[in-house]
Amino acid sequence: MYFQRVFVFLTTGIILILSGSFSAYLQASEIAGLAALRVQAQQRVEQSYSSDWMAHQSSSLSRWLIGAPTLEVSALQSNLATGTDELEVRLGVQIQRPDNLDLFDQMEQTNQAIMVARQRQQALLISGLVRQRAWDAAMARQQVNALSDKQVWLSRLGTQLTERFNAGELSRLAYLQWQQQQLDVQQALVNAKAELDGAMRAYTELTGAHTLPANMTETVPDSLDAALNSHPELKLLSLQKQYAAAAYQYGRQSQSNWDVALVARRLQSVMGDENQVGIAVGIPLALEMPANPQDLQAWQQTDLALSQSLMNLRITLQQQVSTNMAGLTSLEEQIAIGEQQVAIGEQIVEQLAQLKQISELEQSNWLQSLLEQRDRTYQLDQLNLSQQQRVAQINQLAGQVL
Repeated sequence: MYFQRVFVFLTTGIILILSGSFSAYLQASEIAGLAALRVQAQQRVEQSYSSDWMAHQSSSLSRWLIGAPTLEVSALQSNLATGTDELEVRLGVQIQRPDNLDLFDQMEQTNQAIMVARQRQQALLISGLVRQRAWDAAMARQQVNALSDKQVWLSRLGTQLTERFNAGELSRLAYLQWQQQQLDVQQALVNAKAELDGAMRAYTELTGAHTLPANMTETVPDSLDAALNSHPELKLLSLQKQYAAAAYQYGRQSQSNWDVALVARRLQSVMGDENQVGIAVGIPLALEMPANPQDLQAWQQTDLALSQSLMNLRITLQQQVSTNMAGLTSLEEQIAIGEQQVAIGEQIVEQLAQLKQISELEQSNWLQSLLEQRDRTYQLDQLNLSQQQRVAQINQLAGQVL
């Protein structure tokens, strides 16, 4: 399942103990939608795995300066009696060349966009976890509901069958089949409740909620191609690729930055003392230094790896979306067929009800048809729920945040 593709690192270590019985699980919350659950889950995850998602703003000074200022002190003493002694203090800095500032600003903007994309990516990861655990619990709840309903229906049917069996109007074969079916449902219900319990524990651990939303229905985006183009993971890789290219070019141009120094000099001689204050500026004559082979190779490898990851992810997402869309179409066809099966099954049960008095075999067939018709109804409900779950899976693949 796609929901499990990228969420391994988000497993939390604290399991909240659930209270209440299964009846509490079967009630739907009227206040918490999936979007609200995603926000709540994200807050809980961030408390356990705190991360600083905010970009650090560069000051205007660091925009111009490169590295730390340097302080140089030199003292030169003449060996002549009439010579000049010299004391010099130099405070030097390296500043950006003016045409390098645009690249610096581009890198800052791209870095800010990367931080936003990471936040969006994290929101998508949490959305996937919420979808997965909510739908796991919903499907388990549907199974418990169906089996509980079937158990009640069999119990009511059993009252009628027992009366008919005692009156000699029902064959022993049909009566034993009913008893066997009742035990089968009872055993399946025990397993289904255990699965629901586990699913609800995982759901509550993530979201803090003890009930499922009243409505978890989603809709497929009008344009899946447009949705994929804005997919948070694709967006993040694309921005990282842009940043790597700008950083490489910035590094090349930074080799020819300007050196600026504030110089204070004191000259002492028999003729008198002299103080000098000035500025020294060093400007490389080359506009652009030759590319360093190691830096060039490192950037090319990084760019190639990011391009490959971007292409692979896009292809994978497109294939998975296409597969799930085909599955959604198949579910729609199965639901249409299931509705016809339920309608025909009702007619079969009616026909067999008229013949059930004829023979023991007809009574057995009548009971089996009743059970099969009930199962068809439950299966149709399950298909409808699977259809909604498949839509949620498609939205997750398309990068739709709850």
